[in-house]
Amino acid sequence: MSVALSQIESSLSLFTEGIAGRFIHLKEITEFNPRLPLKAEALTIHQTRDSILLPAELEDGYEGDYRFLVMEQIGYRECGTFHFSIDTAKSLLPSLATREPSRKEYGPRTGEYQMLFSHFSSPYLAERLFDLLENQRIKGHLIQNYPGLTKHLIRYQHRRSEDEFDRNDLFQYAENWSLQNVTQLPNALPRSWTSLLEKMFDLQLCAGNSDHSVYDTVTALEEIYDTIEQEYALEIDSGIKAKDESLLDWLGREERLEEWQEELEELKDQLNSQSSSSQVPIEEVSEAIEGAIEGGTTREIGLSIEEVKEEHDNLKRRIDMEKSSVQHALGADQKDSRSKRYDEWDYMNRRYLKAWCRVYEEKLLPEENVQIDELNQVIRQYQPLVQKQLEQIRPTGLERVKRVQDGDELDFNAIIEARQDIKAGKTPDERFYSRKERTNRDVCAIFLVDLSASTDDPIKPVEPKDWSGYDPEKEIDIRAGWYSALEEEEEPAGPPERKIIDLEKEAMVVMAAALDSLGDSYGIYGFSGYSKDNVELFVAKEPEDKFSNQTLQNIASLKPKGSTRMGPAIRHANQKLCSSGSAMKVMIMISDGFPQDCDYGPERGNHDYGVEDTAKALIEAQQKGIETFCVTVDKSGHDYLKRMCPDSRYMVIEEIEDLPKELSKLYSTLTGQ
Repeated sequence: MSVALSQIESSLSLFTEGIAGRFIHLKEITEFNPRLPLKAEALTIHQTRDSILLPAELEDGYEGDYRFLVMEQIGYRECGTFHFSIDTAKSLLPSLATREPSRKEYGPRTGEYQMLFSHFSSPYLAERLFDLLENQRIKGHLIQNYPGLTKHLIRYQHRRSEDEFDRNDLFQYAENWSLQNVTQLPNALPRSWTSLLEKMFDLQLCAGNSDHSVYDTVTALEEIYDTIEQEYALEIDSGIKAKDESLLDWLGREERLEEWQEELEELKDQLNSQSSSSQVPIEEVSEAIEGAIEGGTTREIGLSIEEVKEEHDNLKRRIDMEKSSVQHALGADQKDSRSKRYDEWDYMNRRYLKAWCRVYEEKLLPEENVQIDELNQVIRQYQPLVQKQLEQIRPTGLERVKRVQDGDELDFNAIIEARQDIKAGKTPDERFYSRKERTNRDVCAIFLVDLSASTDDPIKPVEPKDWSGYDPEKEIDIRAGWYSALEEEEEPAGPPERKIIDLEKEAMVVMAAALDSLGDSYGIYGFSGYSKDNVELFVAKEPEDKFSNQTLQNIASLKPKGSTRMGPAIRHANQKLCSSGSAMKVMIMISDGFPQDCDYGPERGNHDYGVEDTAKALIEAQQKGIETFCVTVDKSGHDYLKRMCPDSRYMVIEEIEDLPKELSKLYSTLTGQ
């Protein structure tokens, strides 16, 4: 019997978040597509800063196997594997310092592990040995600190130990031996093999000590490397051998960024304190600034403000370049977002593709000094009209009222009290029914705002340029283009041209201000992304949040992004609405075009697949009791919207300026029933 990650991902995510103390994305290994070819295939480290990479399916496995695999990756973080420093290692291991590195000089951004492994004649062999040894230390840590995990570890390792392996390969043999949970070393093994197994066993035991660290593993590596290197011929693909960096090294570089960031903050504080000391001559303003830029060096005492500023600027440039390199290698940092996978409807084969799309839900982070004056002006302009329309809405919520003489259910507490009164010889209260009465509105609405790149287009299309003034006889510079003969036109003065995204923002702030006074619960989300593994949902306002300046700043921060994969965004909104518990649930999607993405169907130019998946997602919403409506400012929207939803469930706005007003009418119709 096999178990798939998609079947247990929700519960496993809760387990992972509880152990790690933060949300970690659980991804299938196939979802990891680094832009650089990394040496991760032979290592036991399967994670990035924000994700843990797991097999899509475990044959003959069960949920506990996935829990162990998750804990194994968390263990690397808990045990400080990525907080390694080559300078610290050299200070603890003088023999390591005596080894001649393959490269004489390294840049300030060179990875710590790359520098470590370069001290050995075969860096790839050193890395494989380190990985095997460090994994034993991690397992020892887990057994010592998580006793309840031991049964899952033993079960998983027992199943893995039954897999076939090459007994003539040192690494395969050592890994299989570690899976058998035995303490006695096999007989008649080469000396190098015995040395490796002994070190593996020792490291698992040393994890029981509170002061164990990654430098224990480095010590073991340094002690056994020469013996193994002499007796073990490692056949390495030439392509792999040429690689200087690995996933382990990039994770170390990623972790080092935090240390640099802390140093940058210290330098910034120091600059501020020195700048405020205006009474003292600048050349005399100095102070010791403790910290390590590279490998534990200490800054000299007596740095002038100019020297501190130069150091600050250099470090900032280094951090910016390193962040760019890490993101290029490992992908965008998603540690501040949450993600969930959803099915997608394949209309061509009439079936769902299970856990096909990943939606990232990200909090909007407004830019500094974001301007909301224009949005406040829009609220003042439209709110009276919108408010008047929404005030006509009747209450829709129902509340159960207890202790009534006539109702649809018995009030058991009232019955018990009546029985007690009868036994006590008192006249019982005959109001022992309960019924639902319409008392207040109980509405939760979600607005999905399309943030595709096309929303950056102007509201009024740009008129084609008039080339009638072109004079072919005019003397021109032959080195210039043919258009150089045209008269230069002055740019028209006035405010910048309004775009579709501006109208979407205005519609949202008007609705937000009006619904806040009405008392309805509502959320505002922008959606975009690129590809099925990166559908982005930007949170401008959650249903439980109050309307405030923060809401306006979030809406003002909505910007055009990438593609328009509507299906996953709708399914994510469905899930949020169903968990709200409200009596009436409403979802309104505002877009400027049809659903499309780079891999939304077998052919990029064929939009039928996206339309059919979106239509299916809307049907799923209606089956869950959610009132849906689609609004588009695309004048050709009838062509595809009539395939996505009934005529009464969509609106094509001919005059885009009418969007705020029409949206309020629509909301009144949906919720005022």
